[in-house]
Amino acid sequence: MSILVTGGAGYIGAHVVRLLQERGEKVIVVDDLSTGSADRIGDAKLVKVDLATDAAYKVLTDTMIDEDVDSVIHFAAKKQVGESVQRPATYYHQNIGGLSNLLRAMYDAGVKEMIFSSSAAVYGMPDVSTITEDIPKAPINPYGQTKLIGEWMLEDCAVAWDLKSVALRYFNAAGAGWED
Repeated sequence: MSILVTGGAGYIGAHVVRLLQERGEKVIVVDDLSTGSADRIGDAKLVKVDLATDAAYKVLTDTMIDEDVDSVIHFAAKKQVGESVQRPATYYHQNIGGLSNLLRAMYDAGVKEMIFSSSAAVYGMPDVSTITEDIPKAPINPYGQTKLIGEWMLEDCAVAWDLKSVALRYFNAAGAGWED
């Protein structure tokens, strides 16, 4: 059994990859290396592919089957709010198209568990001092909208084929787990 981490060579993904490796998990990293670095993933296998491309679906499906993947942690996405306003179609293509390819591959490979890196951007600008999970989602930019649509996709897959997932809605992550 292994865990597939998309965006595993990126900032947050690489920290998660290292923690998984430290607890003895077999990790497969899928990353296009557009913002990540292969030297961050230790001895994890790297599958270099852009999730939003037509070729990604087959690569992902074959990798999940060949590497006996039983769960996915999905970090790969475009994430710049300002850029998402200037280039919304690119964000929909990458974030929604990439997730669609990933979910289709998971279904075909029989993988039924996912942790999804969502965002607190799904809440927009709520008029409350403390944001709780149950407040209405009202994203104000294409980035936040793609993350909310991603959550809807996971909910639909849960109904259709028993996908078990959790969406992490966090704000900006900062810091480092290790000196390097």
